[in-house]
Amino acid sequence: MVAPIEVICVDMAGTTMRDDGVVVGAFRRTIATLGLDRASAARAESYVTATMGQSKIEVFRAIFGPAAQRANAVFEGAVADVAAELGVSALPGVEDTVTHWRTTGRRVALTTGFSPATREALVAQLGWVDLFDLRVSPADAGRGRPNPDMVWWAATRLEAPSCASIMVVGDTAADFESGRRAGAGQCVGVRTGSDDDATLLAAGADRVVDALLALRDLG
Repeated sequence: MVAPIEVICVDMAGTTMRDDGVVVGAFRRTIATLGLDRASAARAESYVTATMGQSKIEVFRAIFGPAAQRANAVFEGAVADVAAELGVSALPGVEDTVTHWRTTGRRVALTTGFSPATREALVAQLGWVDLFDLRVSPADAGRGRPNPDMVWWAATRLEAPSCASIMVVGDTAADFESGRRAGAGQCVGVRTGSDDDATLLAAGADRVVDALLALRDLG
C-alpha cells in the first residue's frame, strides 16, 4: 500500500523559481574573478552544469580545492548581483500550488543548494517569506545533495510519520539521488529546469510532469 503524502520537499531554482541565467551567470562571474585560464574556465563551467542542484560549496571544493571558500563567497555576492540585474520570479502556479497543499494539511519544505543567506535574499525578492513551512539549505541539514540530509532534516522538523510519506519534487538528477537515498515515497521530476526526462528518470524520478502546477491536486 502506498503511503499518503504528508510532507513535500520542493527544489528552488528551476522547480519553483524561474532561473533565467541567474545561477550560471553567477558561476561565470565567480570563475572570472578567480582568474582561471580559458581551458580551466571551460572545464569548470561544464562541471557546474553537470552538477546543477548539488550543494554549491561541494561543487566549489571539487573545482577550486583550497580556494573553495573564497569562490563560494564570490558566488554568493554574484547571485545577489545577477538576480538584481535580471530579476527573479516564481514559475507559473507555484504560489497557488504550495498554498493549496498547505490548506489541505500537507507541510511543504523549500530545499536548495544555496547558502541560507542567498536563499533568504531570493525568498525575500520573490515574496515567499510566509509561503513555505520550512526552508532548508545544506548548512542547516549537514550536507547538500546528492546526500539525503536535507530531506531527513525536513522530515524531522515537519514531523513526517515516515520517509515513505514524503514526496520530493525537483528538476535535476541530484534531487532524486538525494530523495532515493532518503527513502522518499515519491520522487517527481519537472521539465522547468536543467535536466531532461531521461536524466531525471535514470536518477530515480518515478515520473516527470511539465511543471509543479501539474501536482496541485494530489488527492
